[in-house]
Amino acid sequence: MAKRFACAALALALLFAPLASHAGYKWQLKKQTKTGRIYHPNRWDADLIWRATFFSDHFVKVFKAQHEKIKHLTGEEAARFEAEQMHRQINGWDFFVTIYTKEKYKDFSHYDDTFWKVELTTGSGEVVKPILIEKIPITPYEERMFPHLDRWSDGYRITFPKVPLGDEIGLTLKSVVGTSTLDWDVK
Repeated sequence: MAKRFACAALALALLFAPLASHAGYKWQLKKQTKTGRIYHPNRWDADLIWRATFFSDHFVKVFKAQHEKIKHLTGEEAARFEAEQMHRQINGWDFFVTIYTKEKYKDFSHYDDTFWKVELTTGSGEVVKPILIEKIPITPYEERMFPHLDRWSDGYRITFPKVPLGDEIGLTLKSVVGTSTLDWDVK
């Protein structure tokens, strides 16, 4: 009887293992993704809705595993992707940001004349400017990896220099229409 129970338990574990890894990714994604908004003061409609996913050291690990799973990467391809991710992590802190805003407020880049400015505030109060803001085309891959995406938002990868973060960080998006800050505990 115990042998049958053990076999049944093993079969169930093997059956649900892929679901558990996907659930683990979704749970970590939800934990690392924050949402902010700026509303027009007179009309109460949104001038900005944005979400940011912080690529913490732990999130990078589950992200790599999910990427390799959905892209069916093994062996050399998986090793190459992992090396690319390690290189990215050594050189900076990444955020995947989605922004919905009205057409006249769409300009967002790392240039000085951009409408939206973004900055990272560390636990010690240091304010850090991004070294790269890259617009990411939204494909079925991004929709699968970041299910909070919608068809009205634009996606960006924002990279900040690799500075000590401390225990908490804040990512701030600001312009003449307002300021919104998202906060993470980085313990």
